[in-house]
Amino acid sequence: VNMLPPRYTKSVTVTAVDTDITISALYGSNKEGEETWEKVELEEGESHTFEEKTEDLGSWHAVRKILSIKGEIARGDEVETVTAVCEDDCEGVHDNIEYTAAKENGLVRVKAAGE
Repeated sequence: VNMLPPRYTKSVTVTAVDTDITISALYGSNKEGEETWEKVELEEGESHTFEEKTEDLGSWHAVRKILSIKGEIARGDEVETVTAVCEDDCEGVHDNIEYTAAKENGLVRVKAAGE
């Protein structure tokens, strides 16, 4: 059986390009049912980094991978929700991946140099 290498990111940076947006990040856990959301509101032009988190598993600490991010963009009286599954945007383990949040494109992964 071939084991695939892990694919996840430890932190995520989101930049609001041309709109105000509410961004939430879902942190995974090694403990059943312990996933947690962290939420921030960004104004146009602002960036936020969801920092690396760890959890204490007794004799060792595990990184809580960021599973997905969700953006909520106000469109008049309605709110449009856009999501990105971080694992789909990872090749191996990343210290940080970056997304832009825009009115038309939603959440788009910014490729790092050399990717």
